[in-house]
Amino acid sequence: MRTKKALRYDEQKIKEIDSAISKFSQPLMSNSKWVKLIKQIVDNADEIKKILFKKVQNNKNGELYLDSESIFEFDYWQTGFEGNNSFNDWLEYREIEYLIFPKVIDSKTNQDLDRIFTLIKEVGEFYLELDENELKLVCYKI
Repeated sequence: MRTKKALRYDEQKIKEIDSAISKFSQPLMSNSKWVKLIKQIVDNADEIKKILFKKVQNNKNGELYLDSESIFEFDYWQTGFEGNNSFNDWLEYREIEYLIFPKVIDSKTNQDLDRIFTLIKEVGEFYLELDENELKLVCYKI
């Protein structure tokens, strides 16, 4: 049973997300595309080592924690992540403005951005921007 305080928090969060989303002209992702993308990421976790994201509500960047051990068959995976991010909070797909796959993970490890680009394209059509430093998957158009 949810308390009134928890319900008010949820309502406020929804209002903040809705307000932030209204500034964009076009969403480029759906929940079903997210689920397919996450499955591809988990299935290829040995090649996709680091994923950053930006929330629509603010300029904070976070990191998604998805690896080969991630289990996403639960109902909540249909609309968002639970605790699989550096904010340690529920993260709805619709509040993610973009994902970034950085080339450099640390001084000894790089990601193959061309390979990640190909893996994402195997899932479907996405708005992707690729340069020598990162691959960006855009979720909203301005």
